[in-house]
Amino acid sequence: MDVWAVTLDTTAVGELEDLYQQGLLLLDEESKVHLKKYYHRIDSVRGLIGRFLPRLLLKERGVPVESVRFAKTQAGKPYITTELDIPVGYNITHDNGVIAMAFSSGSSLYPDPPAYRIGVDVMLLQLPKRDTFSGFVEIFRDQLTDLERKILLPHAPAPSISKHEELRRFYLIWTLKEAYTKALGLGMGFDFSRIEYDVPNDVVRIDGQVPRGWEFTRFKLINPVRSINAEEYVGVTARFVGEDAAPECKVRVEEAPSWLRVFDAKEFLTTTIAKLSV
Repeated sequence: MDVWAVTLDTTAVGELEDLYQQGLLLLDEESKVHLKKYYHRIDSVRGLIGRFLPRLLLKERGVPVESVRFAKTQAGKPYITTELDIPVGYNITHDNGVIAMAFSSGSSLYPDPPAYRIGVDVMLLQLPKRDTFSGFVEIFRDQLTDLERKILLPHAPAPSISKHEELRRFYLIWTLKEAYTKALGLGMGFDFSRIEYDVPNDVVRIDGQVPRGWEFTRFKLINPVRSINAEEYVGVTARFVGEDAAPECKVRVEEAPSWLRVFDAKEFLTTTIAKLSV
């Protein structure tokens, strides 16, 4: 599994306008119409980057731009329909200033086409304005398990946790739930309270049982925006690797993973437009 992530400064999206207009010219008509419907330019730019990520991946694997085709499952999960010598499964996510794609191919891809069971989610560590952390957690109470609520709001004699750790734990729990359901291709049609992530022990349970055959990996991203010191994001990837996998389902943690490739938005758009134009 690999992850490509693109970071951008949402307060300076106007600086990408020329690249956005050039990029539109390289998309199919359906994608152009979809992106032009957004009211805010930031949403259109994120959408353009999200469409470019799999196209760049296929271009780097020798697939001509004019041969690239996509479709969606009945539940709306995109997948590649282009005939490939080596199949590719992927999933896209975005939040605030990060757009990311997880993908797998070849022998590391479990053969369950067309969309494959691969999912990814990223989220910015931030507390909504005018909200307390306990009030924020309460909003999602029905979608959390009893253990998750105890992990997020520990009571004495359990030691207290820092405000940063509170947010980190919540968003790791939430991104794992999102990544798993996206891998299934179900999205919000799945009851999130069925998924439990014991963050301190990095253990996942589905309906109270360890999910055999699943692999989860968590990671951190820093977006060096100009308006503040930096934005910190957490992300989780989920993929089905087969029933022969180890029965223990521990979430993998890597501080500086070689499989994570991060691009600046301007650099990414410039490079991608140049590659897709030839």
